[in-house]
Amino acid sequence: MHKIPFVNFCFLTRLAGLIKPNSRQLIVIASFFILGGCVSTQDTTPYAYISSPSPYQDVVSAQQRAVKQDKLLLVVLGAQWCHDSTGLAERFSTKEMDLILRAHYETVFVDVGTLEDRRNITERFDYPIYYATPTVMVIEPQSGALLNRASMDIWGRADSIPLAEYMAYFSRFPAMTTSQKAKLIHWKATEEERAYNKKQAARLQAAYDTLGPLLAQDLAGNTPDGLNSLWKETKKFRTELQKVLVKRTEITLDPEGGNGVNTKPALRHYHPFSWERN
Repeated sequence: MHKIPFVNFCFLTRLAGLIKPNSRQLIVIASFFILGGCVSTQDTTPYAYISSPSPYQDVVSAQQRAVKQDKLLLVVLGAQWCHDSTGLAERFSTKEMDLILRAHYETVFVDVGTLEDRRNITERFDYPIYYATPTVMVIEPQSGALLNRASMDIWGRADSIPLAEYMAYFSRFPAMTTSQKAKLIHWKATEEERAYNKKQAARLQAAYDTLGPLLAQDLAGNTPDGLNSLWKETKKFRTELQKVLVKRTEITLDPEGGNGVNTKPALRHYHPFSWERN
């Protein structure tokens, strides 16, 4: 794995509300799916970030296979330079996780390169953009519904999550009932949210477009001046965007709220980036 010269370069997001059952329940659930699933005869590892000339079509084809095989679709957007992306790939490659994934998911890894635009993939599943690497999308393939919409932010720190929690998390979605899935299948953002998310995603992609060439130089061993400060500026913006998106989704799906708080955070507006002011 390539070592980025500056510290903690990969996307980081908060780890909160991952799994509600206790540890024993997690292992029981995970064990059930490891032992009970019909494991694919697929021989080659699907857990690699490899550049493709047609990443969107790769996802479409994987979705079609998932429908035919009656599996869930699992889309991972990440990059080889990101330690959390490679950490997730390593966990997926363990015997325990590989059994779960092959039994219950059609998995496709999408290489984002040096922060390339992949909005056509995320928007296919009604998600504005990748806010972190890796971005992990668990999808009901018939409807295209995003089943882990309210917990996607945790995977921005995938390398810090224990294997047992991986096992529990990815065992949970195949166990969902029809009624549990229905709430997510019928979920819709408001028109205000949709317009806001699209506008902010465009700003974030413009930031990625600014950072991408600098990242490419860094990966080639020549860290350009200003990369750290621009990266931190972008990180603050995208982290806040995803935090608000997740919280508003949680409240929409559970208006009562487990903690009694049901006020959605505001769709705030942001000052221009430093390079937008120059």
